[in-house]
Amino acid sequence: MAVQPSTTSKITVFNVGLTVAHVGLRDVLDHRERQRVDRTVAEADRARFMLGAALLRTVAGSMLDLPAEAVTVDRTCSHCGRWHGRPTLPGTALEMSVSHSGAVVTVAALLGGGRVGVDVERTGDRPVREVVAWTIAEAQFKAGGGSGLTLHRLPPPAPRHVLTLATNRAAATVEVVDATTLLPPSTSWQPDPGRRRK
Repeated sequence: MAVQPSTTSKITVFNVGLTVAHVGLRDVLDHRERQRVDRTVAEADRARFMLGAALLRTVAGSMLDLPAEAVTVDRTCSHCGRWHGRPTLPGTALEMSVSHSGAVVTVAALLGGGRVGVDVERTGDRPVREVVAWTIAEAQFKAGGGSGLTLHRLPPPAPRHVLTLATNRAAATVEVVDATTLLPPSTSWQPDPGRRRK
């Protein structure tokens, strides 16, 4: 299913459940993303990062008319230079933000200029108002901070989750979609006989 490119007045938020993560998604990641997956100890954290990176690449590839694995994603931190910053897509007019927590992975996409930040959090045992405040702060940070940001409190993507979007495009409309069908299903993945096991 192809993603229709957003205009400068539309932000699309793609949500997917953690249950669709599978090892075949590694094939669309670059070598640094695969290394990060391999270094992550907790299985759920590994699945969240892998799914988030694969979803970001799949959405970007569809919008840019590129294979997901051919999308260039730069995660260089603007403060320390290490490879753990917010993802950017150099040489494109596509702004993206990714977040994952609990059972949900979400990616926000804005094509044509502007800033966007998204944050999803599982509430757990915390008061909802505290989680909402956290997601607002995180979404604003991911959107570059400063004044002039518009906030959107979006419908919960799963029970006991909070989803917030921030953007500097005040007039933008926001569409939330289920991205499950965008990702390749696990049945389509075949092991690479040349890949060495670790």
